[in-house]
Amino acid sequence: MDNFAVVGQGLEKKDSEAKAVGKALYTGDMKFEGLLHGKALRSAYPHARIISIDTAAAEAMPGVHAVLTAKDIPGINIFGLAIQDQPVLARDRVRMMGDAVALVAADSSDLAAEALLKIKVEYEELPGVFTIEDALREGAPKVHEKGNLLQHTQVRKGNVEEGFAKSDLIVENVYETQRVEHAYIEPETSVAYLGCDGILNVWTSTQYVFRDRRQIAPVVNMPVNKVRVIQMVTGGAFGGKDDITTEIQAALLALKTGRPVKVVWSRHESIICSTKRHPMKIWIKTGATKDGILMAVEGTVHSDKGAYCSIGHFITKKTGLHLAGPYFVPNVAVDTYAVYTNNTICGPFRGFGILQASFAHESQMDILAEKLGISPLEIRMKNALKPGLANATGQSFEQGLGFYDTLLRARDHMEAYDLEGGVR
Repeated sequence: MDNFAVVGQGLEKKDSEAKAVGKALYTGDMKFEGLLHGKALRSAYPHARIISIDTAAAEAMPGVHAVLTAKDIPGINIFGLAIQDQPVLARDRVRMMGDAVALVAADSSDLAAEALLKIKVEYEELPGVFTIEDALREGAPKVHEKGNLLQHTQVRKGNVEEGFAKSDLIVENVYETQRVEHAYIEPETSVAYLGCDGILNVWTSTQYVFRDRRQIAPVVNMPVNKVRVIQMVTGGAFGGKDDITTEIQAALLALKTGRPVKVVWSRHESIICSTKRHPMKIWIKTGATKDGILMAVEGTVHSDKGAYCSIGHFITKKTGLHLAGPYFVPNVAVDTYAVYTNNTICGPFRGFGILQASFAHESQMDILAEKLGISPLEIRMKNALKPGLANATGQSFEQGLGFYDTLLRARDHMEAYDLEGGVR
């Protein structure tokens, strides 16, 4: 590896020293003269109609500089990473616990929290859907007017009926995964300020400044080139800060007050409002010969999207694309369904749907190996994708396939140890 400048070399991460010694400047560390603190009032119901919102008592509090509801938004009241389906502030209906209903800017964070308690919201609670099965049943309450099925995709390769007919063993199971929180150490934080040059500046803990800018500008009714988003040192994200979090809230309050505004989600808010890893229900049927050669994979993937899309339809689709795993399978048929529910929104999380698929297809491989009397390593080595072989979508790779070589290294490593765990 000596001939490579980067690959194989021990390089120091650029921001590691600043973080280790406490010199890194996070969004929450930023200070401005006249800085206000913003907070959101959130729905306590997963599905309800908003009858009325009374903000008079909060507006009358000394030290409270702005109270905003949906009617105060200067532009469009909607955003979304791929599909615009999430309101900035709920106007007529809330679709999940934690939907923002009102915003407050005050002299301190504690005062803003106290002002939220003064806002009176009258709700009419509505029936909701909280499982994939409930959401898809006929006559189910609709999370969105277009229905609860966001997207259906298909993967087809070869003929699975013929593949199963050639199989000596067929294993069929249902696997379920749970909703998972990112739990990054730094919560979602933004500071916004309208400069004297008319530029709206937003400093934020984010992963994608240009997508943030694209979503902020229509809400504040400003041209995109008048919105500047600056990524600060980010204290963990893992996909969870791909989506808009505090950026629009801080921007709206800064425009309304003419002062810099900081919005920091508490850990409680982050747990309630931030995107999660998708819970999925995966039915998978795998066929193999008595020698352990895979013949067919058939599957159905259902994901619980929660109340809004984020980019969850892409993630669900990707689970289907990878359900056959890093193996050569001549016959594949997989359907995926991304389903809206009144649960917490789900979105990007490291792996983007592949971990759910891996849990299913690797469990199947272990079961096949046990039933066929083949070692778990051997059955994987027999079926690993190699150059020239096509994956589930029909794509062939001539390079960049490291799976088989990794298995070889794993085998060599294991063979270096005896049964008692000592090195030979």
